[in-house]
Amino acid sequence: MQIAVFAGSAPGHHPGHAALAAALGTTLARHGIGLVYGGGRVGLMGTLADAALAAGGQVHGVMPRALVEKEIAHRGLTRLEVVEDMHRRKAAMAAAADAFVALPGGAGTLEELFEAWTWQQLGLHTKPVALLGPPGFWDPLLTLADHLVTSGFLRPAHRDLISTDDPETLLRALAAWQPPAPKWDTPAAEAVLDSVAWVCVRDGRLLAVRTRGKDAFYLPGGKPEPGETAPRALVRELAEELGLRCAPEDLTALRTVHDVAHGRPGTRLRMHCYTGPVQGTPRPAAEIAELAWLTASDSHRCAPAVRQLMAQLDLAP
Repeated sequence: MQIAVFAGSAPGHHPGHAALAAALGTTLARHGIGLVYGGGRVGLMGTLADAALAAGGQVHGVMPRALVEKEIAHRGLTRLEVVEDMHRRKAAMAAAADAFVALPGGAGTLEELFEAWTWQQLGLHTKPVALLGPPGFWDPLLTLADHLVTSGFLRPAHRDLISTDDPETLLRALAAWQPPAPKWDTPAAEAVLDSVAWVCVRDGRLLAVRTRGKDAFYLPGGKPEPGETAPRALVRELAEELGLRCAPEDLTALRTVHDVAHGRPGTRLRMHCYTGPVQGTPRPAAEIAELAWLTASDSHRCAPAVRQLMAQLDLAP
């Protein structure tokens, strides 16, 4: 399990802020839970990461290149993933996490918190979102949430953020959490299918596969199992389909493609695409009938979502 933690790049004026960040890092490590965070060495972010590392935990930092160049990146992490911008940072953290927790922080922390909270309300993920702070720290935000409920802008079920001042209580609440109904019920005629896919381009050619009984090529990957994060699902699918080995932490979120699901009338596909190194040579296995390295001129042989992605890649003509 991995938890994404949003935290300030400043320490705050109250010593209790840093003490709680350190306690969270230590608690995650003690329970064998990986930490995903913004990759900084400063403020509460640095305190959190240092505590988790000191307790033997796994810490995955994700930081935009521009901030790395400003020399605020933590160089002692288990893994530091450098991405191009803030959007990719949030996407990578969201994809790697099983839950989201906000420690005290400023506008950036709130922006990350609100996006994770909004995605939960919309049903874009079914992961818990929680607040962890010294007593009273998050009360103004919770009061605002109550005001939004009474004003008719927030459903009561979506107001129920987990909020506590104790890391152990936090973990118990995360484990017991059940997702609320999404804000917008998706009609059966517009069902959404989530999938994960590996994007591998070599010499201008994209690796694609065709399953038995299908008439179009897809990207290697498939559907996550219940409770499985996207990176772990992709690791499993690559091993089953192509005999390839890789680690979830080595996969980097590339983009999400939305299109019609090929061969499934009335269903939309949400394809979460990743890149990353693997070990082994791809060979068809399980339900895979063949694999091919495709150029741009082969797009007509592919499912709609793959065609859309190919138009965005630098492929050979």
